[in-house]
Amino acid sequence: MKQQRAAEQLKEERIAYTRLNALIGDFICVYVVTPETDDYREYSATEGFEYFAIPKEGTDFFGTSREEGRKHIYKDDILRFLSLFTKENVLFEIERRKIFSLTYRLVIKNKPTYVQLKAAMVNEKEGARLIVGINDIDADVRQEEDYAKRLAQAQSKANVDALTGVKNRHAYLSAEEELNCQIAENKQTDFAITVLDVNDLKKVNDNSGHHAGDKYLQDACKIICDIFKNSSVFRVGGDEFAVISQGEDYSCLDELLGKVTKHNIEALHTGGIVIACGMAKYENDICVAPIFERADKEMYHNKNSLKSEKKGIINYELKK
Repeated sequence: MKQQRAAEQLKEERIAYTRLNALIGDFICVYVVTPETDDYREYSATEGFEYFAIPKEGTDFFGTSREEGRKHIYKDDILRFLSLFTKENVLFEIERRKIFSLTYRLVIKNKPTYVQLKAAMVNEKEGARLIVGINDIDADVRQEEDYAKRLAQAQSKANVDALTGVKNRHAYLSAEEELNCQIAENKQTDFAITVLDVNDLKKVNDNSGHHAGDKYLQDACKIICDIFKNSSVFRVGGDEFAVISQGEDYSCLDELLGKVTKHNIEALHTGGIVIACGMAKYENDICVAPIFERADKEMYHNKNSLKSEKKGIINYELKK
């Protein structure tokens, strides 16, 4: 009778293990727990996991697991494990979701290793049994982290202008979309858009070649970035830049625009890089587009003024 009962019990445990295995895959450790008493027994454990496993059987599964967890769980995950892996929480989650799941890291060979603990309730002849399994998911997590990192790097590159190193038009459109959403939700704080155009780039390209033109554009970009240090700078066209200013730069916009003007006055007299500039502030607009249009219009006014001023300087020099 004892042998028959043992065989039946083994069969039931195999069924329980198979069911849980179907949920999360191969285990490195599995326990069968009696919910009413917290008595438990180990169903299986891999050779490499035995060092971290709780005793093969006992009378206080959750208490023993939490005690052993303090010894072997990675320090940054201990408090989360202890707060979530309680009998009350596990049973509540199983009742609500049919399964309890918790991912954390064990320190294996001095290295944090991701594992996943899952628990489910299975009805056996003797009554309901809590089946708890732990499996090694470190390779999968690391692969996902590596993928996420590479994806972030690719997205970052996709938003950067290769020539100047500032954000590109695609990044500007994304920033514009975000601002539009904030405006629609009445969550937008004050901001301004400054449009800048690098004068005479075509002339440099025609007279000195595109390599010189690229250097001319890079130098112009550095001037813009040095002035708008705390703003997002975007290259939105061949020789055109846009700057979105918030916070500190927004509060001192007049000073920053004054620096652009001062630079242009010096550049007109020394033959340096002249950068036309126009700015517009958010004034309860329904979206970003009209703000950009106002700034762009101001930039063209400034561009024409700078050309006239340059022509006047050249005529004056010729008369001399």
